[in-house]
Amino acid sequence: MSDNRYSRQERFKPIGRDGQARLRTGRVVVIGCGGLGTVIADMMVRAGVGFVRVVDRDYIESSNLQRQLLFDEQDIADRLPKAEAARRKLSKINSDVTVEAHITDVCPGNTEALVGDVNLVLDGSDNFEVRYLINDAAVSLGIPWIFGAAAGAEGMSMTIMPGQTPCLECIYPEAPSPGAAGTCDTAGVISPVLHIVAAIQCTNALKILTDQFDPQTAGLQIVDAWENRFHAPASAGDPRDNCEACV
Repeated sequence: MSDNRYSRQERFKPIGRDGQARLRTGRVVVIGCGGLGTVIADMMVRAGVGFVRVVDRDYIESSNLQRQLLFDEQDIADRLPKAEAARRKLSKINSDVTVEAHITDVCPGNTEALVGDVNLVLDGSDNFEVRYLINDAAVSLGIPWIFGAAAGAEGMSMTIMPGQTPCLECIYPEAPSPGAAGTCDTAGVISPVLHIVAAIQCTNALKILTDQFDPQTAGLQIVDAWENRFHAPASAGDPRDNCEACV
């Protein structure tokens, strides 16, 4: 591939050639390959991150096509799992990147194996049970991870740097009760909010992978795309003293 591929990204001074070289050696895992995960994986591959692992157990359905940008009608006809369909598309987008598909549930028995050999974990899942598994494994192994969620027109993101910032359990000691937090199944979702949240996650991912992330900016960020509102409730602060995950 021509050296021109990343020229516009390299002209952005905070990245430059040195940052692009760091991205080439970067390794990330995207947990969940739905509305958020497909956008995240697409951005990481196009940015030239050297290794991208995609993890999802589900198969593509027609209702996915409204927002999950890596899939098309032929994937449904071929009965492809999301992770494998994503791998095929992403490999065509950038053959310089190693894309690995895992068609599996994320469970207590495999979480550390899925995240243990990467530099960064990106959350594209849609439930708190999986996010707590990611949080426990990432914090235990000292691997940064970026939480993301969206439903309706609202979304949120938070970057977790183990030992430096609060983790997910610091902010949410207990998962929201079933039905308390809207989901795409109950509240629906519009595609633009997924792209906004994924853009926040991927921008912070680029900072982390090029060693330029400021932990003081890691606080929870909330967006309402329909009302055009952005809100950051508080700065990141420190991990909670009695957080079971952090200690």
